[in-house]
Amino acid sequence: MENWKAVELVKDMLFGLGLYALITIVGLLVTMAISAGSDTLLLNDEVRGNMATNTLLWMIVPAFLLSLGLAALRRIRMKNAALRVSIVWATLLLFLYMVAGLWSGIFTVLVASVSFYLFLAAVFLGPIVYAFLKKLPTWK
Repeated sequence: MENWKAVELVKDMLFGLGLYALITIVGLLVTMAISAGSDTLLLNDEVRGNMATNTLLWMIVPAFLLSLGLAALRRIRMKNAALRVSIVWATLLLFLYMVAGLWSGIFTVLVASVSFYLFLAAVFLGPIVYAFLKKLPTWK
């Protein structure tokens, strides 16, 4: 029984990494659309941090939709599993964005922005909304 739980957790993490990759690609497209051709390499950390928070604000709905779609691909079968997937995905994205924020020098701006937490909440809600839309049973 314990091996089954470990396999499910690994699947959740792999799908979470896929979600991170998809969100990064869509985020890159959103950044290109809202930056209006400015050279981000020549900007200071504060301006790049503001651009990142604006991008996250624009990414709330796409992140929710990607999370919802990947929850359907993950074939979640119970509400408890949807909660587990939500927690794993949100925690994984929190960790990956914190590492990226530290690496790029925008950590403090990222942690202080409300859009970052709304973005994480959108990712968290995707599998849960999927479970309620599909009227999945709870664990018995």
